Amino acid sequence: MKQFIIAICCVAMSACTGGNTTDTKTSLGPAEFDEQSKTTAEAILLDVRTAEEVQSGYIKGAINMDYKRPEFKLLIAGMDKTKPYFVYCLSGMRSGKAADFMREQGFEHVMTLDGGIKAWTAAGLPLVTPSPAP
Repeated sequence: MKQFIIAICCVAMSACTGGNTTDTKTSLGPAEFDEQSKTTAEAILLDVRTAEEVQSGYIKGAINMDYKRPEFKLLIAGMDKTKPYFVYCLSGMRSGKAADFMREQGFEHVMTLDGGIKAWTAAGLPLVTPSPAP
């Protein structure tokens, strides 16, 4: 009987704590986003802003896939769902929606930049400025 009570207490304590100690943080501040996107193996940096917005600067190594374009969902569907994705936009709204869509589609590791490029530049982190078209 004593072992039964101990077992019940252990199950109850596990339920109260969630039984899960892994970090489920999916929105990262600029410095953490920068560090993790650079140190995570096979990380894919995804800029979901418009092409016009990208002209003002983007994070080095980012792939631009405009969230507002009709083909966005088709393009995302063709990507590897097991790789880690670091998604950003101007302020964090579109990247949040894009990340939610990606998770709904079964993507396993999707992080967003809290505050978007606005927060990135406010933190003094560098952007690549594309050369003007000839």
